[in-house]
Amino acid sequence: MPQTETVKSKKDELLEIASRLFYEQGYYRTGVKQIIDEAGIAKGTFYSHFKSKEDLGVAWLKARHNTWNAWLEKYLDEEGGDQAASKIKGLFDFLEDWMQGCGYRGCAFLNTLTETPEGDSPLRKEIESHKRSLLAVIQSLVNEHVPADTEAERVQLAQTIFIIFEGALIEMQNFRDTWPAKAAKEQIRRLLE
Repeated sequence: MPQTETVKSKKDELLEIASRLFYEQGYYRTGVKQIIDEAGIAKGTFYSHFKSKEDLGVAWLKARHNTWNAWLEKYLDEEGGDQAASKIKGLFDFLEDWMQGCGYRGCAFLNTLTETPEGDSPLRKEIESHKRSLLAVIQSLVNEHVPADTEAERVQLAQTIFIIFEGALIEMQNFRDTWPAKAAKEQIRRLLE
């Protein structure tokens, strides 16, 4: 039986090219002209798919959210163990593997956040949504790990783990080293005991 190739639409190609450039160079350093040139399309073709660079940026962040969450879910299913506590600690193993794999480029959402000072920007809304989703994953694991704790205690623990994760992520990017994830995981181990 012959294999069928999946044909990418121009919109998918544009999103793929923009995703690579936005992540490698930064959102604001990447211009629409560069994306159009790399895609080999006319300006009108770009604007027939995305009404603005910001519209493309939002599509990129939505796609990145889905991709990143799939990576995390797969990692925790395969490497995180069966217990919630093991999966919580596994978040930091994931962080270590992911950051080494991307050359310590860091989080596309946090990188874009630093470039987006406008609080009401659609990009900021996507960034907040992504981070709330991560917090919800952590909250679910905490709820499973300490179901007898009060809701306030579980919320506090989940928020603390989230902040430690985010801090380790930023400092891994800063130092280009794995020690922040290792230190964070050790602190989490103590919190969970």
